[in-house]
Amino acid sequence: MSKGLKYCAILLISIVIVSVPHMKANAATVFSDLGNTEWAADEIQYIYNKGIIKGYSIDGKQVFKPNNKVTRAQAAKMISIAMGKGELKPDKPTFSDVSEKHWAFGWIERTINEGYFNGYEDKGTFNPDGELTRAQMTKIISKAFNINVEAAAGKPLAFTDIKENWASHYINTLYYAGIATGDNGQFRPLENINRAQFSVFLARAINDEFKETPKPVTPKPSKYIANAMATVSSLNVRSAANSTSPVIGSLKRGETVGVYGITGYWAKVNYKGKTGYVHKTYLKLKNINANPLQGRIITIDAGHGGRDSGTTKGSTYEKNITLDVAKRVDQRLKRDGAKIIMTRESDTYPTLSDRVRISTNNYAELFVSIHVNSAGATSANGSETFYNSTNGNSVESKEVAREIQKQLVSLVGMYDRGVKDGDFHVIREQNTPAVLVELGFITNSKDYAKLTSSKYLDLYAEAIYRGIKNYYSK
Repeated sequence: MSKGLKYCAILLISIVIVSVPHMKANAATVFSDLGNTEWAADEIQYIYNKGIIKGYSIDGKQVFKPNNKVTRAQAAKMISIAMGKGELKPDKPTFSDVSEKHWAFGWIERTINEGYFNGYEDKGTFNPDGELTRAQMTKIISKAFNINVEAAAGKPLAFTDIKENWASHYINTLYYAGIATGDNGQFRPLENINRAQFSVFLARAINDEFKETPKPVTPKPSKYIANAMATVSSLNVRSAANSTSPVIGSLKRGETVGVYGITGYWAKVNYKGKTGYVHKTYLKLKNINANPLQGRIITIDAGHGGRDSGTTKGSTYEKNITLDVAKRVDQRLKRDGAKIIMTRESDTYPTLSDRVRISTNNYAELFVSIHVNSAGATSANGSETFYNSTNGNSVESKEVAREIQKQLVSLVGMYDRGVKDGDFHVIREQNTPAVLVELGFITNSKDYAKLTSSKYLDLYAEAIYRGIKNYYSK
């Protein structure tokens, strides 16, 4: 071949190579019913190669059956293997419908032990043969792979067919993590997930190379300022913003309504297509497309003050520690757009009744009181958070207490004394969700070192802030 022809040939080959668009390379598949055109072929092959999922042998051929639905038992096995966990076989089964003889007994017990799955507590069953929904799958993958649900809090809902509920946070989390993409703007949360879809979700959770870049989501303008969830078993909806107007209906605990606006303690809501009014004390207000703390009215109560020093050790006074931490919490919550009511901002002494009244007069939606503990025994140590069971919002109070307590233990490294029912005036004499936090023991040397350290005072404040934010993010 002449030099001229050789040059032309090389040039032509170069042009062809450059002109070929980048396409997703399909790995050779062992399954005869997939082929290179199957949208999930790469992910299925990847999951198969890792030993997480198997196919079926029919007439000497390996098939995958991509459209077959995934049962809860099958999902339990695949998630366990994906996480590198083996079967767990306790002496006594956790669920009445999953005996030791069930093929997935060990896998189901493993996922329950790891916290990936939940059973049905009211029935004591697991429903192993029940088909897994796409919504349930998002929660399982989020928990198993420890994907940060909080990172997606406040971001616009990614799909047009999901609403604010327990599943929306997990669905949004997987979308913004590049794991869930949906179809034409919809996620179909109640649809049962098939083997191909489950394989794709797993592959993306395991390997970043399979993840999709989430497209920006433009939030739809809402006629509501917030959504509100009823926090008591039966909540009256009235025709006007007062307690004497006719009742037009009621909300059960967990029911959600859209909120048009709030005046004082009354929320104007959409109740089954009609305008109604609900006392907001018994509503958990959740922002739409905004930071979960934006606009929330929260009382921060620095315990003791003025003539009441609280517990002391030498020149270290409880009243000073609580005020320091309260101010740091105040700064963090305000940064996120919350309206903060401080029962005291200096070395003053509001009475216990004053503290409740200050909170109530400012229409607070949450009350957090900060204290320091002491004991005769210097060995007593750790943090504990109290709620009051006679408070009209005891269920929500307990939930707030749990969230704060978890952060005190994990972030500050405090010994976990738990969440307890406490008979304290400031959390008992009101119906707003209210908690009392005991940071640590001034009488214990290790706790004392933290209570007198600026670094740890900042961590205490961060823990309380995160606990509050996590509560409103649910």
